[in-house]
Amino acid sequence: MGFRLARDGAPLFVYGTLCFEGVLRAQLGRVPRGEPASVVGWRAASLAQRLYPGLVPAPGAVARGRLLCGLTPGEWCALDEFEGAEYALRDITLVDGRVARTYVWRGGGVLAEEWVAESCAARVLAAYGA
Repeated sequence: MGFRLARDGAPLFVYGTLCFEGVLRAQLGRVPRGEPASVVGWRAASLAQRLYPGLVPAPGAVARGRLLCGLTPGEWCALDEFEGAEYALRDITLVDGRVARTYVWRGGGVLAEEWVAESCAARVLAAYGA
């Protein structure tokens, strides 16, 4: 997969498995600096037969997650590989007006249910060796 991000130091909004410190540590070897963040007009949707969610448009909804800062170019490459081709990297405006990058879902299998981290934690952490 090609490198999808300009190396400009932009923060990354995460909303699913990358909110777990154990998953970040397994993928990046560290937990980047982060803070709570939200976006309006999107939701973290459960996906058919997957442990992880996809960020999809949803008028009026609010997706909550974390804003990761200080990612290195190598970490961006690792995250691109982790997210895979079913996600598109794009700019998104946070509730507070800041702009970040995020991976939005472009595959199929979107379910009506929200993805809830707390209910998936044990399975996610086991699956990613975290």
